[in-house]
Amino acid sequence: MKRKQWISFVMMLALVAMMIVGKLPTPQVSAAGTGVGLAEHALAAYSNGWLYRYGASGQTSGGRVYSDCSGLIYSYSGTARSSGMQISSAAESGSFSSLPRIHGLGLWQPGHVGVYVGGGMAVDCRDTSSNTVYEAASAHGWQKWYKVPGVSYPTTGWVTFNGADYYYENGQYVVSCTKEIDGVSYTFDASGRIAGSAPENAVQAPQVEAPVQQPSSGNSYTAPSTSTGSSNSGGSTQTETVTYVDLGLDSKGAAVTRLQTRLSELDYYYEMINDYYDQMVKDAVSLYQKAAGLEVTGIADVATQESLFSSSAPLNEEPGTVYPGYHSSIIRQLQERLIELGYMEGETSFFYGDTTKEAVLAYQTAAGMEPDGILTMDEQNVIFSDDAIPAPKAEEPEETEEEPVEDTAASESEDKVAAAAATTDDGENTAARSASSDDPAEAAAAKVVGSVSSAAEVTNGIFVQTVHAATKDQQAGQTDDIGNGVIAFAVVLFGALLTTTLFIVRKRRITIRDFAVALIRKFF
Repeated sequence: MKRKQWISFVMMLALVAMMIVGKLPTPQVSAAGTGVGLAEHALAAYSNGWLYRYGASGQTSGGRVYSDCSGLIYSYSGTARSSGMQISSAAESGSFSSLPRIHGLGLWQPGHVGVYVGGGMAVDCRDTSSNTVYEAASAHGWQKWYKVPGVSYPTTGWVTFNGADYYYENGQYVVSCTKEIDGVSYTFDASGRIAGSAPENAVQAPQVEAPVQQPSSGNSYTAPSTSTGSSNSGGSTQTETVTYVDLGLDSKGAAVTRLQTRLSELDYYYEMINDYYDQMVKDAVSLYQKAAGLEVTGIADVATQESLFSSSAPLNEEPGTVYPGYHSSIIRQLQERLIELGYMEGETSFFYGDTTKEAVLAYQTAAGMEPDGILTMDEQNVIFSDDAIPAPKAEEPEETEEEPVEDTAASESEDKVAAAAATTDDGENTAARSASSDDPAEAAAAKVVGSVSSAAEVTNGIFVQTVHAATKDQQAGQTDDIGNGVIAFAVVLFGALLTTTLFIVRKRRITIRDFAVALIRKFF
């Protein structure tokens, strides 16, 4: 099992353990299309470890599920896709400070949405470092709540959420009270749960679907005034026209925050909202200028902002599309995936440069796509799925068999061994032929000397080959002991000497004593 799989497995065990001891709410299956169902869907996404990726809405890759913030809600409701469209199409919404006690409400802040799951808690799919988060709703700076278009919410009656029973009255669940319902008294805690359970014949609360609001003026946006109005003599209030200032790289302030928010609502900007005009904001402005038919400069000048904040501002028809030269957090995620698939190596960044382009072109070629370096969000979703085509493996060079190199030393040694052996087989050697004594013992001694000489040549050849082979083994990384060759040499030499001596003594029919005397005379 791979390291990342082990880490995922251990994290999953930890989550299960926390559920068992009651630290996390365990998701329960619920009917689709209700606020309770949306809240349980969000809890399940958190408990199952959904990962953040812009443009995703519940797609699976490598056993992991990916989504962005609005995709978490869209994967359940199937209605408005972007965060801007969800809040703008919601018929019922309000300030976060007036958050009602309703499971499955949408929560909004500029460029980001989440789900209220009741009990003061919320779930949102936040970013690549945090992924899906479960925390107090008051901890993240939500500005508005809204009823998600197409989702039904309870009126009056019982609902079951996450294994516990709640009672709704006039559209909100009751808390911190004792209430008599159908002749039975129930106590509700601060989170709205009851001590015990609802009766088996409890009347379930009717569900009313939240309507979808269609703005009458297109993509309208109310920009805040930059100056206050003054009263005229007639008693009416006159509001001055909003004025804009040019914004560009390194600009800061509330005007940049409003700019990012509007670009996000129109699906040109995909990052967390802040007050700094960086390269990613510049690219988003350039995209809008191109779509609106303006001069593409990347500078949010007065003309660009007047167009952007107007009711006729065009939506991005291909949100999430990436191309060479583009800056976005989407690029980093794409690079990480291309590395996993084997098309790219090295560090990741927010910039689509030459290295990224080469990897994208290689993928498009392998997948049978037009190799243009441009990837739409649908094409990126395929790359992040299990259907993605991995990089072809490089062909390994064919191994060629090397011609065996003849070992000169070994050949020479073998020749000497063969020659020495032939001399021994003939029973003749130089010392024996030159012996002139008629004394049998003298002749035997001479014979032994010659035989010993021949035996020495034979054993020397064996020794040389043994040492040579041992040396080669050692060079190949083996651990054989060269000393074994020395031992073999001594044993062979002794055996050859003893055998030759016995053979000659028996053949010459002489005594060992006479042979020994002759041998001593020969050497001394």
